Amino acid sequence: MTTVSAEELIDPEAIQNAILPPLIRVVEEAAVGERWALVGATACRLQGVYATSPNLEFITAEPPLHSLAEMLDIPSEWGRGTHLAAQRLHFMRGRVPVFVFGNPVFHGRYDSLTPMEIPSLWDSRVRVDVEGGSGVLVTPLEWELLLAVVLESSARLDAVRKHLRDHGFDNRLLTRLLREGHVGSATEEAVWREVETEA
Repeated sequence: MTTVSAEELIDPEAIQNAILPPLIRVVEEAAVGERWALVGATACRLQGVYATSPNLEFITAEPPLHSLAEMLDIPSEWGRGTHLAAQRLHFMRGRVPVFVFGNPVFHGRYDSLTPMEIPSLWDSRVRVDVEGGSGVLVTPLEWELLLAVVLESSARLDAVRKHLRDHGFDNRLLTRLLREGHVGSATEEAVWREVETEA
């Protein structure tokens, strides 16, 4: 069981960081070599982008999700929301909601993204060290930019755009993500505008 300090009681990000190492060990055990990654706001935050969310969110294939559900003795269910369709697993660690999405499909107004079918996403995961653990595999910021454009998530897009403009981005990776994600030309143009147009 993870202990929480007085400082962590008032710092949601510190709580997330404290539960990540033991949580990652469980996810890795369930995944047994299959692909998984931490995504969303926490993945962005761990790479220096100001983004907050009360949740921790992972994506993986369905077999690891089912293994994790069995390990935790928690049922998973298929669900489709406004922007996401996936086999879903939801549980709490400490006071942090954890979501695991198996074979997710992210739906925007014009395009959909199926991350399990995008090889460059998995090749480009970033390992970020978190105190008390060996590292957390997170999706790259280029993916988070593409996803924010597709989902029209303006707050996330603003934060990721600023970071990539200030610190640079991987042009070749972004090109591969766009190609392998099979997005339309309008989405592709919108993504490049975000990183190439002067603020």
